[in-house]
Amino acid sequence: MNIPNIYNSKRYKYYATIPIILLVISLFFVHSIQLDSSLKGGISIQLQTNASVDVRNVTALVNAHIPAAEASVSKSPGGLSIVIAENASIATALNYLLEIENQYSNYTNLQALAATYQNQLTAQPGNSTLSALLNNAQSNETRTTLAMSGLLGSELSGLNGFSVPHTYNSSDPSNMSKVAKNAYNLAVAQYKDSVISVLHGIVPFSTYSYNDVTPTLGKFFLKQMEDIIIVSFILIGIAVFFIFRSVVPSFAAIFGAANDIVIALGGMGLFGIPLGIASIGGLLMLIGYSIDTELLSSIRILKRGEDTPQDRAFGAMKTGTTMTLAAIITFSILLVMSYETFIPTYFEISGVVLIGLVADLATTWLGNVPLILWYKLRKVNKVG
Repeated sequence: MNIPNIYNSKRYKYYATIPIILLVISLFFVHSIQLDSSLKGGISIQLQTNASVDVRNVTALVNAHIPAAEASVSKSPGGLSIVIAENASIATALNYLLEIENQYSNYTNLQALAATYQNQLTAQPGNSTLSALLNNAQSNETRTTLAMSGLLGSELSGLNGFSVPHTYNSSDPSNMSKVAKNAYNLAVAQYKDSVISVLHGIVPFSTYSYNDVTPTLGKFFLKQMEDIIIVSFILIGIAVFFIFRSVVPSFAAIFGAANDIVIALGGMGLFGIPLGIASIGGLLMLIGYSIDTELLSSIRILKRGEDTPQDRAFGAMKTGTTMTLAAIITFSILLVMSYETFIPTYFEISGVVLIGLVADLATTWLGNVPLILWYKLRKVNKVG
């Protein structure tokens, strides 16, 4: 069948409105993305078991017996891998503990400062400046002690569901620091025991490993992802500019990759795919797919000399679309298989990449190519 060349239309520039509309729509759903436990913090448990289990059933049972677990269960070599969300009370208690430790550090510094002023005042009795500095340091000690007492009270109140100490000396910062640490550690240990007890009732297992993924580590991963994507875009722009010696192709390549990423993020928010280590891998893969099609189209249009620029653009579209459709078929198979076998990691990766590949069809052939083609025809008309 002879397919008409869409770039022979005098209105080919208006094709770019389609990826822009998709971009705007996606922005409405980006805020709906949820972080999974690998980024927001949680518990990772590896169970060694020879039992034949239904991972969907295990997931449902874990969610039913552990409040707000948001469990992710998958088969692993020798058993099961289970990830559950961090207990909200313990997560809040950790924030209070960190602030208490920060206040205690301030208190010890103020205590040392007050002792210094006191020694100097002993050597220089009647020195009004030293007296003022000493009074200020002592006042700050009192305020810090009160702040620690308030924070510790909030921490212990949030841990009411656990058997933790609730008595402390509100005038002794050292005692409050110890009580805060002890209460948090006891709550963590009790929660671990309750989780393992629940799992024993669901799945028979011989041994297990239990690891906390703290929100701080999750924030670190998220920051690393942001840095990697920013650096990727910068390097892409430099590389494309080096090849074509022009700003327009560089802008088109960066816009194409960014548009694919944003639309993929919007799709994640729309379809409930969480943002985690696995989906981040999918987003990074999209950058590679996007640059492949951008360079294919740009090189064909700008570097080749046969036929007309419109014909070269259409030829690049047929080649690039075939490549993308092959990738879509591959990741669709992975998506179905990971859904049937319930492997969340592969499901997240394939889901993110699929959304991005569909977006790339619109972004590259309806957005970037018209821009590159307009740029090329403008140069040709100037020369002519």
